Amino acid sequence: MKILSPTIHGVLDYAVGAAFLLAPTLLGFREQAAVLSYVIGVLFIGAAIVTRYPLGLLKLLPFPVHGVIETIMALGFIAAPWLFGFSGQPAARNFFVVAGVALLAVVAMTDYKATSSDSSRPAHA
Repeated sequence: MKILSPTIHGVLDYAVGAAFLLAPTLLGFREQAAVLSYVIGVLFIGAAIVTRYPLGLLKLLPFPVHGVIETIMALGFIAAPWLFGFSGQPAARNFFVVAGVALLAVVAMTDYKATSSDSSRPAHA
């Protein structure tokens, strides 16, 4: 069931980026989890900025490709606590796992083929 439009997806993208930027301070992540969270926050917002959808600024990355990248990122979020050695930090581990599962749900519910004048227009138009 594809109930999320490109615009709603964009709002969620910026919110996820902000959550990763705020989580280390709000949840007390230690060094490795904090650094990874900051990097993900910046990358997530950067991906939103370059995506060809209504809230993208540069509109370079096709929205369906954005969805594939987010699927890979979501799986990475889930594995990150074990890959980067912070699985023993409950707040960080749980944040990354929940973020990954939530992102997979968003990907599953997003209509990547939706058409709108903003999401389908080339960057130079």
